[in-house]
Amino acid sequence: MTAIFKPEGHQFRATEHAGGPWSPDMLQGSATTALMTREIERLAVESGFAVRRLTFDLWRPAGLRAFRTIAELLRDGRKAKTAQVRLMDGETEIGRCTALLTAQGGDSPVDPFARPAAIDRAPEAGTAPPAFAQKWSRYFQNVSVRLIEGALEKPGPAAAWMRLDAPLVEGEPNTPLLQAVQAADFASGVAQIVDMRSWTFINPEISLYFFRPPEGDWILIRAATRVGANGAGLTTATLSDLKGPFAEVMQAMSFERRDAVQAQAS
Repeated sequence: MTAIFKPEGHQFRATEHAGGPWSPDMLQGSATTALMTREIERLAVESGFAVRRLTFDLWRPAGLRAFRTIAELLRDGRKAKTAQVRLMDGETEIGRCTALLTAQGGDSPVDPFARPAAIDRAPEAGTAPPAFAQKWSRYFQNVSVRLIEGALEKPGPAAAWMRLDAPLVEGEPNTPLLQAVQAADFASGVAQIVDMRSWTFINPEISLYFFRPPEGDWILIRAATRVGANGAGLTTATLSDLKGPFAEVMQAMSFERRDAVQAQAS
């Protein structure tokens, strides 16, 4: 199966399978965030620390070209480290990931106020989205989706299992962390609440907070969107694997009427 990226020296060249929903010639957000996460995960493994937070700022659209990543340690502490990965298109920085890594301790306390977690239906018990929804992007066509609540093609909260089937990087397996990050980027799409014929929305950033490492290939994303004032919104999501929840996601949203966008373009 063709990968999302192919190694090319110290760079990674995007294949046609990296294309996103706005244009087949522009990268899907999941591809950019997962590629930066690959480098963060390498730093975490080398240090023996756990990935606790990932914050992505997506500054510029990215075409189907070759990219390189630049990693650096911003703070090197005994209990916490801050790392940064910059995604470069030539000399232009198109996105950045800032990560919090923490030392791995021993026991965790028991929360006496925790409610028993609901048991979600397994991926095989879910239903595939309509064929036209799966064709929203070339990238999405390589993602297995099983809905257990709501619908992708209708506004409202939803819950769906997701698994990237194509290798993110040719010759490498997709780790559970990569699966989690690429699924998280779909939060705003899973929880979209507007008529797409009348509104547009962008999500120029996303943050993930992990309270345990993810396991396995299938990631459940349960997402909802709230609308505020002046076009602002917020998408929140819980990520789970087959053992239960492991991370929370927050994504800032900006809404704009399509007629206003068209007026600006004319």
